[in-house]
Amino acid sequence: MADISLRLPFNRDYPVSFAFGATSENEEIKKKFSEWGIVGHNGIDYGLPEGTEVMAAADGKVIQSGENGDFGISVTLEHPWGQSLYAHLKEAKVSQDQELKAGDVIGLSGQTGATFGEHLHFGIKPNDTDTDNGYLGFVDPSPYFGKPEDKTVEKKAQGQKQPETAQPIEQPKVEEPKPAEGQKPVEESEPPEEVKPEPEKQAETPTQPSEPQVIVKEVIKEIPVEKEIIKEVVKEVPVVNQEEVQKQVEAKLQERLKTEQDERRRLANEARAKKKTDNLNRILEFVRERKMVTNDDVRDFLHVSQSTATNYLTELVNRGMLMREGKRGGTKYTA
Repeated sequence: MADISLRLPFNRDYPVSFAFGATSENEEIKKKFSEWGIVGHNGIDYGLPEGTEVMAAADGKVIQSGENGDFGISVTLEHPWGQSLYAHLKEAKVSQDQELKAGDVIGLSGQTGATFGEHLHFGIKPNDTDTDNGYLGFVDPSPYFGKPEDKTVEKKAQGQKQPETAQPIEQPKVEEPKPAEGQKPVEESEPPEEVKPEPEKQAETPTQPSEPQVIVKEVIKEIPVEKEIIKEVVKEVPVVNQEEVQKQVEAKLQERLKTEQDERRRLANEARAKKKTDNLNRILEFVRERKMVTNDDVRDFLHVSQSTATNYLTELVNRGMLMREGKRGGTKYTA
């Protein structure tokens, strides 16, 4: 595999909304995967809000910028190791043959092309991968994102002075009385017990209440009325059924999610309808300029799949805007 080093194509943190290799139960997505000839998602979708700046993931040269079929507005960069793709943009801010550095802004995220909502589709296609790998030669970018080590903590730790070990507080020396004549002196190796107090045992002595207990008693004396009110309030609070609360929260979340999905679906349908109308008009202009075109000509012109190009041409023929000549394999279209 080629030596690839990438940075994330954006700043800040955004969630992955559709991972590389993922499949879907959505019939429209299944149909698109079938049209494109892929077995799963051939890039990573990130949940970027529309208008977020999109950056080059590595140094490279712009080889495509603008409208790109089902990818909507996209930018494709060429690198020594292969290509990177940034799709469904709202706007591209670079032009073809422009040289870029990693981190340079290439455009703004959006929801153009075949998409169900605002996001960034990011993909990489190394030179040394098999184009028949089920993903048209694209591979998962995740393993190639750089993870620079953060030296800040280490440097800070090196520059800090290590705290000295706390020394125990020495007990005051008590001058012992001199023993009387004939009395055996106390040996230094056996200090009196009071020199070694045991704080834990003293704290447990009932005659010495801890400081927090004293403070609580004082507060209760100062606010006896509030204390009684609190007791009454506690009596009146009903018992909450946590399972029922959880069910209500989940129901609200599901309702909100469905509303958002319906709105995104509506916007996506409007965008697809507009895109379809625009592409039909572009095909008409293309045929008028070329006088005669084939299905392959339209496919390459719009950067769409073979079946999508056929559907566009068939609709124009049915509307009476184009004439079809010949049969399968040699069909030509004229205005």
